[in-house]
Amino acid sequence: SLKTSSTLVSAPPSTTTPPSPPVWRVAWGSAMAWGYGTASDATVRELATVAIGGSSVRIRISNVFGNQPLVIGAATVGLQSTKAAIVAGSLHMVAFNAASSVTVPRGGVVYSDAIPMPVSPMQTIAVSLFVSNTDLMTVHPCCTGATASFITPNDAGNLTRGLTSSGYVASSPWGRLLDAVDVVGSTGQGSIVVVGDSITDGYHTAVRWTDVLQKRIDTLPPDERRAVINEAITANTLTATQPDDATDGGGPPGLSRLPRDALSQSGVSEVVLFLGTNDLYFGAKPQSVIAGLQQAIAMAHQAGVRVVGVTLLPRRPGDEAWNPIQQGYLEQVNNWILTSGSFDATLDFATAVADVY
Repeated sequence: SLKTSSTLVSAPPSTTTPPSPPVWRVAWGSAMAWGYGTASDATVRELATVAIGGSSVRIRISNVFGNQPLVIGAATVGLQSTKAAIVAGSLHMVAFNAASSVTVPRGGVVYSDAIPMPVSPMQTIAVSLFVSNTDLMTVHPCCTGATASFITPNDAGNLTRGLTSSGYVASSPWGRLLDAVDVVGSTGQGSIVVVGDSITDGYHTAVRWTDVLQKRIDTLPPDERRAVINEAITANTLTATQPDDATDGGGPPGLSRLPRDALSQSGVSEVVLFLGTNDLYFGAKPQSVIAGLQQAIAMAHQAGVRVVGVTLLPRRPGDEAWNPIQQGYLEQVNNWILTSGSFDATLDFATAVADVY
């Protein structure tokens, strides 16, 4: 324990504040849900808008749902111009442990070396990855309609150094292979990762609530700003006891993906947990949802990360086969979130959007 003396001797006040040491923080992320489509001797160009700036970047490549080790034969990073085009003079080669290529194990992820490329907040970078073998692509399927990636045909070869859109014959709202971008800097706070379902992923909306939160944070003084990382998957559940529509269509349950998508990310200080409504929809009881929330809280605290709970949004009985019993279950879960004291903080979205008439 700490003991205090009755006599306190303080050092003279410093005239300058020493700068904070540079640290890596996740500035963009995308939760991968399943495998779709095969890349073979092809290049994908992924777009990522970083929430915070820094003096260098590094990327994380995911082969979580690949069917064999993923061989990245070459990779580049540059500033996006328009569509798949890159701003002239901004292209950087990417290295992995000082090598120009890397093999990402099946089911795993790999970080690149630091890339000395200054970026500003809300700047969009284009990450080009040449898949020199053949592998099932790990994807994030969703959601807002905005373009997330550009793709060459198979057997088109290595187009990572191209500055134009030439060769990238298709675009997609689905992200592929790239699941995180980190930046290094000496200002700002830890990143906030939001783990959720379609409500957070942006299904049927062009403006996600996490984007609104990011804009509000961007008005703070520079040393208080931070990134909000959207790690949601549409149809996602918290627990693993759901039918195929949740385990396949909605990606891995929140508890299983929490370490990869949130707790192992660079410089994370808070996780916002907004899951459980789909569990109830697929037949789970409130006790199992609460137990899942308790397990997630314990995992976060063990990792030294604060966790914020979000109340589940009300549904109207009769919509999507939702019945009064399920609504009662939802209210039980929400009551526990707000009154148990288990979370470090709570967000009461349910009250904010409730029908008051």
